Amino acid sequence: MFSLSGTRPTAGSPKLLAIIGVIFATGVILYQLSFLHDLILPRNISEPLDALSSCHRHKPTLNHYKGPPSTKKSAIPNIIHQIWKTSNVSEYSDQPSHRSWKAVYQPLNYTVKLWTDDDILALIREKYPWLLSTYVDYPHSIQRADMARLVVVHAEGGVYADLDVYPRSVEELQCFQRLGMQAVFAPTAGTVGVSNHFFMAEKESPFLRWALDEAKRRAGLNSNQILLPYLRVFWSTGPLMVTAAALQYAEARGENHRLAVIDDRFIRKLVGHAAGRSWHGADGQVLNFVADYYGRIALGAGAIVLLVLVLFAGRQVYLRRRNRDQFEYKLYLH
Repeated sequence: MFSLSGTRPTAGSPKLLAIIGVIFATGVILYQLSFLHDLILPRNISEPLDALSSCHRHKPTLNHYKGPPSTKKSAIPNIIHQIWKTSNVSEYSDQPSHRSWKAVYQPLNYTVKLWTDDDILALIREKYPWLLSTYVDYPHSIQRADMARLVVVHAEGGVYADLDVYPRSVEELQCFQRLGMQAVFAPTAGTVGVSNHFFMAEKESPFLRWALDEAKRRAGLNSNQILLPYLRVFWSTGPLMVTAAALQYAEARGENHRLAVIDDRFIRKLVGHAAGRSWHGADGQVLNFVADYYGRIALGAGAIVLLVLVLFAGRQVYLRRRNRDQFEYKLYLH
């Protein structure tokens, strides 16, 4: 490889070291972004899963469930689950939604539960001992919270909502509970994936057990290779993990998997979401931006790379012509 000046970089030269550094950094960045593969690919999860854009007034068309709607006995239970470190939700950074869920749903004969860290640890020790070491060994508290929400809904069934998720349409939520789905999830990045900030499921949902197995499997892999803490969480227990598990489960179970994702435009009518992403650091903000605007970023990056290649090729042609002209001029002088 020749430099722009027409001379070959020598071993140990600043130019050669810079080139090697750029290649290495590019490789590391591409490897890290490869863990976002399930989220940023231009696919739509509403194809393998049923997409729900309405329920109460217009029954949705279910392409992957041919059975009857659930009876009252088999429907998703009337339990709202939320999670916080302690029973004192006033410590939450934003205005917690726990009181709103209680005010709206307790008069309708729902149980609204707030699980603490101690409650969840006791539940895992009693009913999920095979998850205990994985849960305890997670380096980030958000990873434990991600696993905890799957555990509590699997154990009892019902609806899970983050403390920054607020109730809106009671009728739509109750309708979703009786659709016959074993699990219904909020979307992420449009409908490219599923999110775990709001979802509902039957008690002992086979899919939630599948997702817990997938979380444990990923914890056993060398996730330390993921340098960014946010991406490590997203991939090991967060939406990337749940999305991958949903796609695997739908493929393994065939058409009657009974999994659904709520359409991105409709979820706002069902619940409100502050979406502060308060636990995310700078790395999380960057990756959120990448996930949200991947198409534009890829187009812009491609245009920049193409421009650089054109300029480099033009420069090389210019240098070769200049060197040839100089050589011919020297021959002429002699």
